[in-house]
Amino acid sequence: MRTIREILLTEYVGAILVAVLVADAFSALITTAVSQIYFQVQLRHNPMLATHRMSTTHSLLDALSRVALYLISAYLIARWLYPAKRALPSTEGGKEI
Repeated sequence: MRTIREILLTEYVGAILVAVLVADAFSALITTAVSQIYFQVQLRHNPMLATHRMSTTHSLLDALSRVALYLISAYLIARWLYPAKRALPSTEGGKEI
């Protein structure tokens, strides 16, 4: 795992991977919003359209779970590749150790 982490860090593939996952999350969110708006507009013109489509709740839950998984995996990969910096030990009496 250490060599994979080094490769991801040195070639900036890790940063690109995190960016792609976040972009996919936003893309899935926007696509879902647009499809729901489009469905609602079409439903007003053709009420029979509702019988030919999966439930709206199923579609929303599917998209929101996909967005959540993308964001969680991006966060976990970012935390693994770029851990938080540790605080330096505090000095007592103004003297450095």
